[in-house]
Amino acid sequence: MSEDSFVGANIAQLYDEHARRFMGLVYRRFAARIARINPAGKRVLDIGTGSGLLAIELAKAHPDWQITGTDISDYMLNLAQQNTAQKKLDNRIDFRQASAEVLPFADGQFALVTSNASLHLWSDPLKVLKEIDRVTSPGGYCLIWDNLRLTMFSPVINLIGWVMGMNISQRRLWMQAIHSSYTIGEVKALLSESSIKDARIFIDPRILYVGIEWGGKN
Repeated sequence: MSEDSFVGANIAQLYDEHARRFMGLVYRRFAARIARINPAGKRVLDIGTGSGLLAIELAKAHPDWQITGTDISDYMLNLAQQNTAQKKLDNRIDFRQASAEVLPFADGQFALVTSNASLHLWSDPLKVLKEIDRVTSPGGYCLIWDNLRLTMFSPVINLIGWVMGMNISQRRLWMQAIHSSYTIGEVKALLSESSIKDARIFIDPRILYVGIEWGGKN
């Protein structure tokens, strides 16, 4: 899978419906981990924001934050704007079309940079990590989450999706994302090649996610 897989109107609608029904726990756990952080500023960037549901969760939890979401897809961003307006948060969340590899922001512009379920879509993750580091302010914090690739458990994961009520298209989307994602070993190898030297890796077994976080940038 790649970012280009999610630029069309149909896939954007499918993703939004899937995220609304099945990713609420992910967003809540992401927001809970963010709650432990006290960034030095209030500017937040959410990369690969999709239909904006994580940005909305963060805005609800932190009324003083100003959040910017980026995505490569106009269709995703249109849905994100609609979702944000419905929650009456459009005065605190804005959206920009941009590739994660070339972020249209100044150095050190954001106190917090987040990304959920996008790492496996980046064609040049080293370039994206360098961009994230660039736009993060001194003392800022970064948190990236993604699916954990567990190919040997694919039949079980597919069954879990069926039990949760996912239809065939939704289960296919979920399984494609998992199969395109990284193992722990691959995440470690990626970070060893990157400019990020103080990153921490963790697993959330409840949602089968791997996380990368770094902060306190000097």
